[in-house]
Amino acid sequence: MRLARLLLLPVLALSAQLALAARPTLAVLPFTVDKQVVLVTSNAILTGTIEGQTSLLTDELIHQLVATRKFDVLERQRVDDLVREKEFQSSDYASPEEAPKIAQLLGADYFVLGRVDNMGAESISKSIPYSTQVVTQQEGHLKVYLRVIDARSGRIVAAEKLTQESILRKTSKGENISRKLMADAAATMVSRITDTVFPLRIAQVEGKVLYLNRGADSSGLKVGDLVLVLSQGAAVIDQDTGEALGNTETEVTQAIITNVQPRFVKAELTGDGTVKTGMLVRKSTISPTARTAPTDASIDAPSGPRW
Repeated sequence: MRLARLLLLPVLALSAQLALAARPTLAVLPFTVDKQVVLVTSNAILTGTIEGQTSLLTDELIHQLVATRKFDVLERQRVDDLVREKEFQSSDYASPEEAPKIAQLLGADYFVLGRVDNMGAESISKSIPYSTQVVTQQEGHLKVYLRVIDARSGRIVAAEKLTQESILRKTSKGENISRKLMADAAATMVSRITDTVFPLRIAQVEGKVLYLNRGADSSGLKVGDLVLVLSQGAAVIDQDTGEALGNTETEVTQAIITNVQPRFVKAELTGDGTVKTGMLVRKSTISPTARTAPTDASIDAPSGPRW
């Protein structure tokens, strides 16, 4: 029992370290939709209005952001009421003059804005090769423009065009392609938002085992993924505007994901190089080959409780 308690100490210390970090406050503004470019086909299966579907996407994004436990997310009704009352324009949130005023009214550190550009879902029937059977599945697609704005300065810190495609082959009670499409799209956006506010970093080092500062809901990582460990260098400055664009990055080594917990991720170093807490970690675009991901059973490191 004494040994078990000792083994848990590093993980409990890590949990406390992650919990102490200040949580930024996000204001998720109501997503808008460009009805001129939304495609609806003859066999479309999305129900309700396009505005209703867009509202569901906003709700799902808020739900998943709260689930990460890395952000304080403002209650949607409060945000919606203030937006209607003050008649804010989308350009106001990125204005150096207006953004701080709105931030003070809402108590937000970041604004999250989105615009749905394309949404649809269809029921598709496909023949199984070398068979007389026909399989029917639901396929959905969604394109959304996402922006994250620093509320204190009005600076756009992230702007991305995301395309989500989802397939539902077998439906169970209460399940439909609309819910899956919204959930999948929200998960992608949560990963991008978290990357912007909380870059993936090494929170703790135990021998060859790394503990990363993001968990299952926000890291987008799974067991077997290869990641790069990077050190940051000098700031990169735009010579025309004087704006800091980021920092130079140098690859230090690589690691492979071995365990994904709700609050953190564990990885094992696969190469040489000295790693330190605070170093950046980024998923490699190259899949690990000729290697099987180790499991916790083969690593001499404590395993923590699930939250």
